[in-house]
Amino acid sequence: MKKIIIILVFCFVMLSLSAETAIWSKGTTDVLPQGRWEVGIFQPLSYGLNETTELSTFALADFVMPNITLKKFWKNMEGWKFTSKHSLLYPSILLNIIAKEGALGILPDNSKIPHIFIISNQFMLSYCYNEYLNIIPKIGFSVALVSGDSDFPTIDMPFVYNRTSIYHENAMFNVGLDLRGNITPKLEYLVDIDKFIMDKEYCEYSYEHKAIIIWKINRRFALSGGYKLSYSDYPSRLQKSTNIIPLIDLQVGFK
Repeated sequence: MKKIIIILVFCFVMLSLSAETAIWSKGTTDVLPQGRWEVGIFQPLSYGLNETTELSTFALADFVMPNITLKKFWKNMEGWKFTSKHSLLYPSILLNIIAKEGALGILPDNSKIPHIFIISNQFMLSYCYNEYLNIIPKIGFSVALVSGDSDFPTIDMPFVYNRTSIYHENAMFNVGLDLRGNITPKLEYLVDIDKFIMDKEYCEYSYEHKAIIIWKINRRFALSGGYKLSYSDYPSRLQKSTNIIPLIDLQVGFK
């Protein structure tokens, strides 16, 4: 039972490090207003540095997986908004923790974990068709800088494999499309589809889709709920695998 709990926590950590109004800015091309803080159960601690820049980190994960993300709003071009996100992640501490026998043993205990630095970049355009529909195409790429001896298997788990395969392949691309808009002044929806493009030697394809409803209670609180679906190929299997998990989060904002 303990191993199941550890695996579930690991899944949510990796899922989050992927991962949603002008105030609540997650998953949009907007950035937080200057001086505003936001944090959620499965959302990072975010801070509006200035009117065009937002910084965020998964604070609890920093102890085992140091991470930082900069979100930059660049331009509003006749209804189209352009924003980019740039992240730095060091997963080696967490990989060493789960490379052991017993309840924490997701990787073999004889695994050799190198120093791994992941640099991720994502570019998003947003077009507001009306208040009920905002169209957000996005494209991104990640690279892994690896130093030291490396000998450990891929982590063939739903929602985790496509985020950790880069530890072996050194590069990954992703493309996607988000649709979001207002249902009522306080209710918002988000539906997306993402494709992860990886080395076919390991995995031919990986798709993810999610749908959530966001209740913007007020400036201080937002509650979201929905589901996330994974449709993926794995190196250790010769068959397709479809998996779904529920999503629920409570966000708190200050200022």
